[in-house]
Amino acid sequence: MKRILIPVDGSQPALHAVKALLDARAYDPVERVALLCVQIPLKSGKIGRGLSQHDIDAYYQDEGRAALQDASRLLTDAGVPFDEHVEIGEAAETIVRIANDTGADEIYMGTRGLGSVSSLFLGSVATRVLHLTDLPVTLVK
Repeated sequence: MKRILIPVDGSQPALHAVKALLDARAYDPVERVALLCVQIPLKSGKIGRGLSQHDIDAYYQDEGRAALQDASRLLTDAGVPFDEHVEIGEAAETIVRIANDTGADEIYMGTRGLGSVSSLFLGSVATRVLHLTDLPVTLVK
């Protein structure tokens, strides 16, 4: 049985990755899923002025939990055990770090198809994850 990491940002492509995993369980059993929402750090300057670190951290957690909500519901309804993670950092690097930290055997992730020509079909985060990890990555459109 596998441990799977699924990065989630609240988008439809991310939910497609969760649904693909649920479909694949029939022939590839899943032990546990780690749902991960990566919050990109706010740039310093006017945005953070007047806000405490506690306020900023609470903002990241609130946004992360909101992005995880639909994916969590799908896994709960399917009876698949999972953990939720909200992390702050660069998306691809954080995805690979958390995959390693959680002992994931594979990464399932949605693709967006946005960005430069080199990432036209995969999306820049998906492309970067493929370059940074040795784990199998299932990309779902």
